[in-house]
Amino acid sequence: MSKAKFYKGLKSMFRFAAKSTLTIIAIFCLTSAIAFSSIKVSFLSFIGNDFSRTESFFYLMSLENHSLTSVLDTQKESSLGEVALEFMTNINLTDMKTFLITEIPGLRAVTPQILIAGKGTDFTNLPIESPPPENFDYWEEEGEDQPEQHKDDTKPQQDKTEENLTKDYKVYIYHTHTYESFFPMLPNAKVANETFHKEKNITLFGNRLGNKLKEKGINTLVEKKDIQALLNERNMQYGQSYVASREVAVEALNQNKGIDFVFDIHRDAARKDTTTTEINGKSYAKVMFIIGTGHDHFDKNFAFANEIHQLLEKKYPTVSRGAFKKQKTMGSNGVYNQDLAEKSIIIEIGGIDNTEEELNRTVDALADVIGEYYWDEAKEVSK
Repeated sequence: MSKAKFYKGLKSMFRFAAKSTLTIIAIFCLTSAIAFSSIKVSFLSFIGNDFSRTESFFYLMSLENHSLTSVLDTQKESSLGEVALEFMTNINLTDMKTFLITEIPGLRAVTPQILIAGKGTDFTNLPIESPPPENFDYWEEEGEDQPEQHKDDTKPQQDKTEENLTKDYKVYIYHTHTYESFFPMLPNAKVANETFHKEKNITLFGNRLGNKLKEKGINTLVEKKDIQALLNERNMQYGQSYVASREVAVEALNQNKGIDFVFDIHRDAARKDTTTTEINGKSYAKVMFIIGTGHDHFDKNFAFANEIHQLLEKKYPTVSRGAFKKQKTMGSNGVYNQDLAEKSIIIEIGGIDNTEEELNRTVDALADVIGEYYWDEAKEVSK
């Protein structure tokens, strides 16, 4: 090869590299211009919720078809650059989580996804699971000045006899994370992973739900086995809680073939503003439904959760945060024993800041709508 041809080829390579570099720079500058055009003068613009991707699409369309502006929220400020960036990249400049999900492999898979959004539910307030304490016996050192635990003394009303109940158990309630508790019950707890207790915990509200359902004539089996104690006895890790609770649930379901509904009761670790609502001047803990996708009953479990959610929306609006799905991945169970029944869901009642009074109101609301759903379904079956 002559030197002339060599230098000509080298020159062509440099020309191609230069053009490629300029193209990349141009794309970067265009993207930056779109991004910065959406940033308001005040940093306060980063506070609050922004358009969903669907609303972003409608906004872009409304620039050409003005009739679509009637379906948009006129109270929200909008920016073409901001909306275009979110629509094309799914990145929302007001929500840093969207940057992480885009860049960190696998993060989207272990992040709960919204199936049904209750009022106020969006990507910024997804379910949170607090880590367990390093030592599950830490409460043994609490001082004697602790307030006496209010035991759930709710019993079926006196006018309800055994004859009023369904012949067999129809509902099964258990608590995979048995010791999940709440700050108002544990004055000495300072951080989220201290909101666990072997007596003052979520089982009080599972028991109340069972008793309230019995008042409505629905025979309910509330599991008494302590899953955390079972883990401790077998030297199992907290992450194996669903392995231990599965064993307990399988035994209960095998012994009671007539059970139709299965509820695993938990509490969320989100804070008060996310987990609390007010109805007619009374404060309620919010609830949400978790459905695993890693089994064949997902569709039926989701349909069941949706029915309960819709009844809550009708009778107790804003109490339900909606329904979320979790995939089966290395960081997520994705089954949650929900393959054991066609109407099996996790119900998370309130969060770590909710009071006993708020939680009780919500449990009573749940019993009301579950009872209504059960008897309406029974009537349909008997037709």
